[in-house]
Formats: sequence, structure tokens, C-alpha cells
Amino acid sequence: MESLCNALVVDAGGRPTDAHQLIVTRDFDELEAWTRRVYMPYSVRPTGNILVPSSDLHAVHIGSMILSRFSYGIPVHLSDFSEGAGMGMALTTVRGAGRHWVDSHEPAETAAGESFLVDTSRTEYWADFDPDHLQVNITFPHRYLEELYLRWTGQPAHDALWRLKIRFGGAGSPWHALLAYCCRCVAEYPRQVSEGPLGRQLEEMLGTQMLMEWTRRWGELPARPCALAPRYVRQAEQYMREHAREAPTLSAVAAAVGISVRALSGAFREFRRTTPMAFLREARLQGVRQALLAAPPESTVAAIAEQWGYYSLGVFAARYRARFAENPSDTLRRMGR
Repeated sequence: MESLCNALVVDAGGRPTDAHQLIVTRDFDELEAWTRRVYMPYSVRPTGNILVPSSDLHAVHIGSMILSRFSYGIPVHLSDFSEGAGMGMALTTVRGAGRHWVDSHEPAETAAGESFLVDTSRTEYWADFDPDHLQVNITFPHRYLEELYLRWTGQPAHDALWRLKIRFGGAGSPWHALLAYCCRCVAEYPRQVSEGPLGRQLEEMLGTQMLMEWTRRWGELPARPCALAPRYVRQAEQYMREHAREAPTLSAVAAAVGISVRALSGAFREFRRTTPMAFLREARLQGVRQALLAAPPESTVAAIAEQWGYYSLGVFAARYRARFAENPSDTLRRMGR
């Protein structure tokens, strides 16, 4: 556990460093402002007699993810994590203990060395931590794991997979070893991790390991990864994500990347095991879901659906329900609550 206890606070020579220190504070407002930037909007309240935190927060980017070392210094209850932020967390307890609520009756306790995985963009989450707790966490964007899963299997993950909340890891586990390796890389090569290809490699290793935990609990492992797709396939995917709201035609997508419709369709079948239009439908549904999650209180499903080019509310609701196992109104209502 020593490698995780010293994560981000010692350099490659074992000397103390504040290179990754963001804040040391006893002010809750100051602490809340920083944690909202590093993690996402959420609520925290003390659960003991001590109301003033004694907190320190260290963090570093690993690709699109954030590796952080964090403690409140007092017992706390965390809740109301923002789904609209589109983020999730893998929380590893290094010291003390945490209780992560799988549902309203069953907490999953993590002792030192154990981890908990939750996608707060897809499910509710709340937790309690002891006064002497210390966490080393990975915060990740849901979209990255979603695209990584698609790259591995050629099809989108069922939304129920992302709603699983999992206790995993422990001393000697692959996740524990991977975290220790990431922390060592940060100490040895801080710039290459935060800005270079090493960070992207670590990001994919972390994402793949999290997907392995989720799919193992879900009951299926990812299929063999698809062969490396040509650049124009990746460019077409990027174009469709960026223009999903306009619902471009297959001809427009092919023209945007400089290839024929036939060649583009064949490449998607070969390298993605799907079609360009199926990819676009998924991108549009994911986009409208994020719009529902981020919508202000006065918004309506009909207005948001129309903004995304869905003019038949019944057809849209049926497609949404088939994809996410809930009505769009349920998504909007949950965010409003």
C-alpha cells in the first residue's frame, strides 16, 4: 500500500513534492470549489461532531481521466453527484474505510486496498467515509469508456451495464497493481503522463481494466478487439459525433471524409461490425440523453427532442426506451430532482 499512500506526494527519488498539490484547506467552501472542478458537482456534509475539514487534494491528468489523492480529514457523507457532468469514478480506499451504497439497504464497504466502481452519469451514488480515510481515485468521462467498449466489441454496451456498482480490487489485484504503476509513472515521467503518449497509453489501460470489471460482473467479456480501422473510418465517426444533431445523410458523411458511400459502408462492416447509420443513430441518442441530463428545470422532452431533429415524439420515445430502458421523461425528471 505504500506506493498508493505516497501517490502524487513524493517524486521519483522518494522526496516530498507539491508538484501535484491543488489545495490544503480547512475551509469547506474553498474545498467544495476545488472538488467540483476535479470531480463533478456533488453534495458533502459532515457526519460527526467535527465540522471543519482538514483536507488535502492532489491531482494529475491521465489523458481524459484524472488521478487524484484526496481526504476530507473528518467523517463525511457524499451524495447528489451530477449525472449531467457525464463522469464516473473508481475510488480506491488507501486508509480508513468507505461505505458505498449499492441501494438504500445494502452498503458495500471498502477497506484499505479495495476499490469501488460507479458511473455517476448513469446511476445514483452516495457514500460515507471515516475520519481517517484516504482515497486514490480515477475520475473518467463516460463517453471515453463508451467509445472504448464500442471499439472492443463493435457494438454499444447495454445501458444496464453502466448502472452496475461494483466493489472490486484489493491488495495484489490487477487494479491495485495498475494504480501503483500509474502513480510510479507520474513520479518518473510527469510531463509525458499529463501531455504525452504515455498518458494516452495509461488512459486506455485504466479504461480497459474498468471495462473488464464491469463486463465480468455483467456476465460477458468483451469480444476480441476489432482490427485497427483506417483513418477515414475514425474521421467519419468524429464527423458524425460532431454533427449528430443535424442527422447528416450517409452521402454527406462519405463526402466529408473523401470516400465513396460503398467503401465507407464496407469499412464499417469490416472494422466496426456495424453500419455508419447505426453509429449515427447511437450518437444521436447519446447526444439527446446528455441534453436531457443537462436541461434546465423548465425544459420539456418534446422541445429537446425537436432540437435534435426528432419530430415524432412517439417514435423518439420508443427508440429511447429501447436503448436506455427508461422513458426520456424519466431521465429529465430524475435530473430535475
